[in-house]
Amino acid sequence: MKKKNLWTLLAAIATVFATTMATSACIYYFYQPEEPESLKDL
Repeated sequence: MKKKNLWTLLAAIATVFATTMATSACIYYFYQPEEPESLKDL
């Protein structure tokens, strides 16, 4: 029974970690750097 509780706890921690990583990735996704002048002519 203890082994099942350990896997449940590990799954919960992994879910929280994955959610945190996905949220921070979405923040960086919306960052749009300024376009260099040399590329504006293309």
